[in-house]
Amino acid sequence: MLKKIIKYTWPPAIVALIIFYLCCLIPTDDVPSVAFEFPIPTDKVVHFLMYFGLSAVASINYIYDKNGKIIILKLIVFAILIPILYGGLIEILQHNYFAERSGDWYDFLADALGSLASLPFSLWFRRFLLRRHVEEHYA
Repeated sequence: MLKKIIKYTWPPAIVALIIFYLCCLIPTDDVPSVAFEFPIPTDKVVHFLMYFGLSAVASINYIYDKNGKIIILKLIVFAILIPILYGGLIEILQHNYFAERSGDWYDFLADALGSLASLPFSLWFRRFLLRRHVEEHYA
Protein backbone atom coordinates (compact mmCIF):
# COMPACT_ATOMS: atom_id res chain seq x y z
CA MET A 1 0.00 0.00 0.00
CA LEU A 2 2.79 2.43 0.94
CA LYS A 3 4.64 1.58 -2.27
CA LYS A 4 1.51 2.42 -4.29
CA ILE A 5 1.05 5.76 -2.47
CA ILE A 6 4.69 6.72 -3.07
CA LYS A 7 4.40 5.73 -6.74
CA TYR A 8 1.52 8.16 -7.29
CA THR A 9 2.65 10.98 -5.03
CA TRP A 10 6.38 11.54 -5.47
CA PRO A 11 6.22 13.59 -8.72
CA PRO A 12 3.44 15.93 -7.54
CA ALA A 13 5.04 16.09 -4.08
CA ILE A 14 8.25 17.45 -5.61
CA VAL A 15 6.28 20.06 -7.55
CA ALA A 16 4.31 20.93 -4.40
CA LEU A 17 7.55 21.44 -2.45
CA ILE A 18 8.89 23.71 -5.19
CA ILE A 19 5.66 25.72 -5.08
CA PHE A 20 5.90 25.98 -1.28
CA TYR A 21 9.48 27.20 -1.59
CA LEU A 22 8.57 29.78 -4.24
CA CYS A 23 5.46 31.01 -2.42
CA CYS A 24 6.64 31.01 1.18
CA LEU A 25 10.39 30.80 1.60
CA ILE A 26 11.83 33.17 -1.00
CA PRO A 27 11.99 36.71 0.37
CA THR A 28 9.76 39.08 -1.60
CA ASP A 29 12.79 41.20 -2.51
CA ASP A 30 14.32 38.19 -4.29
CA VAL A 31 11.29 37.56 -6.49
CA PRO A 32 12.27 38.67 -9.99
CA SER A 33 10.20 41.35 -11.65
CA VAL A 34 9.00 41.05 -15.22
CA ALA A 35 9.86 43.87 -17.59
CA PHE A 36 6.92 43.55 -20.00
CA GLU A 37 3.32 44.66 -19.64
CA PHE A 38 0.64 42.00 -19.40
CA PRO A 39 -3.11 42.55 -19.00
CA ILE A 40 -3.19 40.28 -15.94
CA PRO A 41 -0.76 40.85 -13.03
CA THR A 42 2.23 38.61 -13.65
CA ASP A 43 2.14 37.08 -10.17
CA LYS A 44 -1.36 35.77 -10.94
CA VAL A 45 -0.08 34.27 -14.20
CA VAL A 46 2.72 32.60 -12.24
CA HIS A 47 0.23 31.19 -9.72
CA PHE A 48 -1.95 29.91 -12.57
CA LEU A 49 1.02 28.21 -14.23
CA MET A 50 2.35 26.69 -11.00
CA TYR A 51 -0.97 25.04 -10.20
CA PHE A 52 -1.59 24.07 -13.80
CA GLY A 53 1.78 22.30 -13.60
CA LEU A 54 1.04 20.67 -10.24
CA SER A 55 -2.32 19.33 -11.40
CA ALA A 56 -0.91 18.25 -14.77
CA VAL A 57 1.95 16.33 -13.14
CA ALA A 58 -0.44 14.63 -10.71
CA SER A 59 -2.93 13.67 -13.40
CA ILE A 60 -0.41 12.60 -16.04
CA ASN A 61 1.40 10.47 -13.49
CA TYR A 62 -1.85 8.71 -12.57
CA ILE A 63 -3.14 8.39 -16.15
CA TYR A 64 0.18 7.10 -17.50
CA ASP A 65 0.55 4.54 -14.75
CA LYS A 66 -2.96 3.20 -15.43
CA ASN A 67 -2.54 3.30 -19.25
CA GLY A 68 -5.52 5.64 -19.41
CA LYS A 69 -7.85 3.25 -17.59
CA ILE A 70 -8.59 5.52 -14.67
CA ILE A 71 -11.37 6.41 -12.28
CA ILE A 72 -12.37 9.97 -13.22
CA LEU A 73 -13.47 10.80 -9.66
CA LYS A 74 -10.01 9.87 -8.34
CA LEU A 75 -8.45 12.06 -11.01
CA ILE A 76 -10.63 15.02 -10.03
CA VAL A 77 -10.04 14.57 -6.30
CA PHE A 78 -6.30 13.95 -6.34
CA ALA A 79 -5.22 16.04 -9.33
CA ILE A 80 -7.68 18.95 -9.09
CA LEU A 81 -9.30 19.31 -5.66
CA ILE A 82 -6.24 18.52 -3.53
CA PRO A 83 -4.04 21.03 -5.43
CA ILE A 84 -6.78 23.66 -5.03
CA LEU A 85 -6.92 22.97 -1.28
CA TYR A 86 -3.12 23.09 -1.18
CA GLY A 87 -3.23 26.53 -2.83
CA GLY A 88 -5.69 27.71 -0.19
CA LEU A 89 -3.52 26.30 2.59
CA ILE A 90 -0.48 28.13 1.26
CA GLU A 91 -2.43 31.42 1.16
CA ILE A 92 -3.51 30.86 4.78
CA LEU A 93 0.07 30.03 5.80
CA GLN A 94 1.36 33.13 4.02
CA HIS A 95 -1.19 35.31 5.78
CA ASN A 96 -0.59 33.87 9.26
CA TYR A 97 3.03 32.72 9.42
CA PHE A 98 5.20 34.41 6.82
CA ALA A 99 5.65 38.07 7.70
CA GLU A 100 7.01 39.09 4.30
CA ARG A 101 4.08 37.47 2.51
CA SER A 102 0.35 38.00 2.58
CA GLY A 103 -2.54 35.73 1.73
CA ASP A 104 -4.41 36.83 -1.37
CA TRP A 105 -7.82 35.65 -2.59
CA TYR A 106 -6.82 36.44 -6.17
CA ASP A 107 -3.74 34.23 -5.83
CA PHE A 108 -6.05 31.45 -4.61
CA LEU A 109 -8.37 32.07 -7.56
CA ALA A 110 -5.42 31.87 -9.96
CA ASP A 111 -4.32 28.62 -8.26
CA ALA A 112 -7.79 27.12 -8.62
CA LEU A 113 -8.15 28.23 -12.24
CA GLY A 114 -4.72 26.77 -13.07
CA SER A 115 -5.68 23.41 -11.56
CA LEU A 116 -9.04 23.40 -13.36
CA ALA A 117 -7.41 24.38 -16.66
CA SER A 118 -5.25 21.26 -16.54
CA LEU A 119 -8.29 18.97 -16.66
CA PRO A 120 -8.97 19.20 -20.43
CA PHE A 121 -5.27 18.58 -21.11
CA SER A 122 -5.34 15.55 -18.79
CA LEU A 123 -8.43 14.12 -20.46
CA TRP A 124 -6.82 14.66 -23.88
CA PHE A 125 -3.73 12.77 -22.64
CA ARG A 126 -5.98 9.94 -21.42
CA ARG A 127 -7.69 9.67 -24.83
CA PHE A 128 -4.26 9.69 -26.50
CA LEU A 129 -3.05 6.78 -24.33
CA LEU A 130 -6.25 4.80 -24.82
CA ARG A 131 -6.11 5.30 -28.60
CA ARG A 132 -2.45 4.32 -28.67
CA HIS A 133 -3.19 1.21 -26.65
CA VAL A 134 -6.00 0.19 -29.04
CA GLU A 135 -3.80 0.82 -32.09
CA GLU A 136 -0.93 -1.25 -30.64
CA HIS A 137 -3.32 -4.03 -29.66
CA TYR A 138 -4.91 -4.31 -33.11
CA ALA A 139 -1.89 -3.51 -35.26
